[in-house]
Amino acid sequence: MKTLSAGWPEIRERVRAAEALALFLDYDGTLTPIVRHPSQARLAEGTRRLLRKLSCEKGIWVAVVSGRALEDVRRMTGVARICYVGNHGLELEGPNLRYVNPMAKKCRPVLRRIVRRLKEAVAPIPGAWIEDKGFTLTLHFRQAAPAGKKLARGLFQGVVRPYREKKQVRITAGKEVFEVRPPVRWTKGTAVSWLLDRRAALSPGPVLPIYIGDDLTDEDAFRALGKRGISVAVGAGNPLTRAQYRVRSPAEVGSFLRRLLLISERSADRAGRRDQRRVQRNIARSA
Repeated sequence: MKTLSAGWPEIRERVRAAEALALFLDYDGTLTPIVRHPSQARLAEGTRRLLRKLSCEKGIWVAVVSGRALEDVRRMTGVARICYVGNHGLELEGPNLRYVNPMAKKCRPVLRRIVRRLKEAVAPIPGAWIEDKGFTLTLHFRQAAPAGKKLARGLFQGVVRPYREKKQVRITAGKEVFEVRPPVRWTKGTAVSWLLDRRAALSPGPVLPIYIGDDLTDEDAFRALGKRGISVAVGAGNPLTRAQYRVRSPAEVGSFLRRLLLISERSADRAGRRDQRRVQRNIARSA
């Protein structure tokens, strides 16, 4: 896997040649650094302004793709006129767009029961806690001591095993988290493919998709894009293997986004000058 700086010449040519860009960005660990608690993952104002500028560029479509609940990631990001993908794609919202996976709705009563049982089970473990995200739930144990992490894993498996055996839910793992999801194969990769297909139906024409993420759940999106897009893994020690390029940190993600914005602005300036010369020629001919 190349570093993004080493692969920049080839990326730059692909971006310059593209008629349009679809920019998919994970939130935690990608737009913001990993922190002790999700509520502390505040988006820097400079990054927010950058996203706003990108979303206003003609030919750039921006989506934030997160495991957070949709309302949560939209509130944390705070940028209008872009698409938000929450709960790993189970819910999506953007301009003229609103989708909730039907199986996610159907599974809510089961998830509520599991939430109650898991909260009771891990309550005595310092640093372990349950996040109820509506259509999914997450066991966080990053802040727990080693013994607490082991205990939390065991308790989690004990609670969810009956539901998993009945195929009422499915279980996934991330960076020191376990997640309970509806029993449907709907991932970040599925959501990204669905959005690209929808965009193609509404606005035909080639588009270059770019996906940037740091977690194991982003692997599904890297796999879905394959060679038709550009995929970037975040983190020096990131074990992801499907991404084509790597950056070390959210700071390098910001630098990459600024490069994309600069290419877009220069392309717009060149197009504007061409249009101006065309108008001047037409005026000269009609004089």
